[in-house]
Amino acid sequence: MRKKGSMSDSYTREEIEKRVADALVSFGVDREAIAPETTLEQLDVDSLDVVELAELLRDLGIDIEGRDFEGTRTYGDAIDVVMARAKVS
Repeated sequence: MRKKGSMSDSYTREEIEKRVADALVSFGVDREAIAPETTLEQLDVDSLDVVELAELLRDLGIDIEGRDFEGTRTYGDAIDVVMARAKVS
């Protein structure tokens, strides 16, 4: 189990995908609709959801802000943004 806010931890792509998907589901997104090519618009994810997602990820120790997702179009793009900001193993 990772410590809340621990920057020394690294994450696998699978862990990041699970954390982001779990967050989206908590915002009301249908888990079965989540796929790399699915747009955030199709998932009905708005800018407030993106800010909340960034807050949740910061709680995990990932240095990320809502503005880091600017220009992000798909779920796969969002994962790439998170991976770029997190230590990925």
